Amino acid sequence: MFPGMSDDQTVGRRALIGLLRAAGGTVAEQITRALELLLEELRMEIAFVGEFRDGQRVVTHSVSAPGAPVLPVGTAHPLEQTLCHLIFSGDLPALVPDAAVDPLLAAHPVASAYGVGAHAGVPLSAPYVTGTLCCLSRRPGATLNERDEATLRAVADYVSELLARSTVPAPPGTPVDLTRLAGVVADGDDLEGLTRPLLELIRQVTHLDTAFLSIVDWEAEEQRVLYSLNAGEMNIPEGISAPWSDTLCRRAFEQGRPITTNVPEVWGESQVARALGIVTYLTVPVHDAHGAVVGTLCGASNTSQEVDHRHVASLEMFARLVSGQLAREAARASERARMAALEERMSKLRELAERDPLTGLLNRAGIQGWLATALLELRPDVEQLGVAFVDLNDFKPVNDTRGHAVGDEVLRRLASSLSATGRPGDLYGRLAGDEFIVATMLPPTAAALAAWTGRLRRAAVAQVGDVRVTASVGAVGITDPELTTTEVLHRADEAMYRAKAAARDNAATAGTA
Repeated sequence: MFPGMSDDQTVGRRALIGLLRAAGGTVAEQITRALELLLEELRMEIAFVGEFRDGQRVVTHSVSAPGAPVLPVGTAHPLEQTLCHLIFSGDLPALVPDAAVDPLLAAHPVASAYGVGAHAGVPLSAPYVTGTLCCLSRRPGATLNERDEATLRAVADYVSELLARSTVPAPPGTPVDLTRLAGVVADGDDLEGLTRPLLELIRQVTHLDTAFLSIVDWEAEEQRVLYSLNAGEMNIPEGISAPWSDTLCRRAFEQGRPITTNVPEVWGESQVARALGIVTYLTVPVHDAHGAVVGTLCGASNTSQEVDHRHVASLEMFARLVSGQLAREAARASERARMAALEERMSKLRELAERDPLTGLLNRAGIQGWLATALLELRPDVEQLGVAFVDLNDFKPVNDTRGHAVGDEVLRRLASSLSATGRPGDLYGRLAGDEFIVATMLPPTAAALAAWTGRLRRAAVAQVGDVRVTASVGAVGITDPELTTTEVLHRADEAMYRAKAAARDNAATAGTA
């Protein structure tokens, strides 16, 4: 149990994490949802994962509340200058509701530079990952409490678990067994889970400062960094893009030059290379299932490094793994799209099967389905199911004397009039011929049923030119969920015949008088 929490509170936190796990998705999507949950639960503005890599704190995942500042993924700072270092060392408590009254935080230059008013953070505990999970807010968080700390730690454990699944150990100086490590990497369950360990491997194999995977958008003629791993002074952040025409990858592919150890001399005209300070560059293409280039796998350094064709061969093997993963994800996306299209077609077919083509109302099958669902959901203690049977009076002579076109228009207009009496989710259906069914949920009182029936009777009239047709309406309130739809319709039908007979009696009485 988390410190200071009851059993119920612990169960609540476990339920939250269970919901996050159940949502599924890629590692990035799952971590993003976890950070969004954290922002909502702690009422903070920024939540991020900061990993410690080669003396740097690198932001690998980040989420901001609407209107809050954005902390870009890929942002790197010297570790000892960050608040994350203080969290990991235990010098900074997990919760600092008011930065102004905490001596360490109030005097820290990062807190001052970013205007930190409240801070929350705990270490991550994933194997081979060192870092922290942090939340920031510009406003003091007076309500931060032990339950918030428990939530923070629970989410940190969950994020650590995700990171552990997508990270391969690469201790410095350890000889690389590429076959074994590539097999581990191939177990990545999504593109990010595969790529991040690959970037670790690229750095371990080549000793270059930076490794990254980019995607090429041929329509926009743009190259964008999807995932990157930076160390030392070199920083190629995730998400940055550049015109394909100015990239080193274009030059390397066109010239058949995967390795360049003196970029300023060879490609000094590249603005991207000058801006990033690239001196050594290693790149191979990533292909889709049809052999087209869709991205690049690269390594870079701001100093001249010794790189040879063995490193190219390693990158090519890794690029094939990425290509395979892209193909699998494309296949899954295609299958999801196919299933969505099939479901849409089936939905349209169901709609056609349950709709009356003349009036657009539900047909007999649709009526039966609506009533069956309503009976299952009926709560007799707080509501009744109002069901009305509507039958046109003297409709046959209209068809006989004015023709079916006029008769059809009468039916359409009655359908429109009835549909305007209630709510969009109510039942409006044409049972057969000139018989209609209307149903809704009502308060469990006779007055509510009478008021609703009155509205229907006033609406149960249709006029086409000089042809005016009225309808008889009989309504019943159903409170027994054990009834069948046939029994419900039978009761409403009987009520309609009683109403029709009463109308005839009233007319006869009026004629006698």
